[in-house]
Amino acid sequence: MKKKIVIFELFFLFILCLVLIAWNYPITISADMVPQSEESQNENLQSPDPEPVIEVVYPEDENHIVCIDAGHQQRADMGKEPIGPGATKTKAKVDGGTLGKSTGLTEYQLNLDIALKLQSELEDRGYTVVMVRTTNDVNISNSQRAQIANDANADAFVKIHADGCDDSSVHGASTICQSESNPYNGNLYESSRKLAECVLDGAVNATGCKKRQILELDSMTGINWSQVPTTIIEVGYLTNKAEEAKLATADYQQLIARGIADGIDEYFRTDE
Repeated sequence: MKKKIVIFELFFLFILCLVLIAWNYPITISADMVPQSEESQNENLQSPDPEPVIEVVYPEDENHIVCIDAGHQQRADMGKEPIGPGATKTKAKVDGGTLGKSTGLTEYQLNLDIALKLQSELEDRGYTVVMVRTTNDVNISNSQRAQIANDANADAFVKIHADGCDDSSVHGASTICQSESNPYNGNLYESSRKLAECVLDGAVNATGCKKRQILELDSMTGINWSQVPTTIIEVGYLTNKAEEAKLATADYQQLIARGIADGIDEYFRTDE
């Protein structure tokens, strides 16, 4: 009897120990230990939701970049520079330009007045404009002016000048571009020629001045150093009394600027 009591007490102590162990160390069942349904298993095999895609919307058309060079400057720089990359022939870096005999209007001032008006006209039409100069007190050679257009990756480079002649009866506007055989940038001939045509037609239509010609010259430093479509427009003759009087007025300068802008519009319109 005594032996049975001892066995019972030992059994009771064993059960009590198990209860105490269970109380202090609860059993945790891992999710991996629980059988999953086929649907749950398929869900776990699926890839996680992808990151949201951010769509970048670009404008359909970027603004065309036009570089404007008001020819000459207040003080000439008669130092020499090559007329083109690698050329042995040199010319003055930038000369003083023409002077009006009746009004005393300097070419460098006239060119700047028109260039600033053209800048406003083009910006109003949505173009991005790069100005070679906005003041007369600069010293920028013709090759450096071309480099400004190159660095801007301009879509068009328009150089504004006025003309002069010993024959005071000569008047009208003309433009200049390189020839197809230009050794420095002949590959740009077609685009430069078209730019020259459009700009000249625009200026003539806006002002009613005489349309002279498009000259193809390979001796122009500012054209030869350019790696973008380029033209020089000679807006009129300061040596012609009647034309000089027109060129000296803000209204006529505005007409020229508007006409050049019209030509640039046409250039890009037919280029698309």
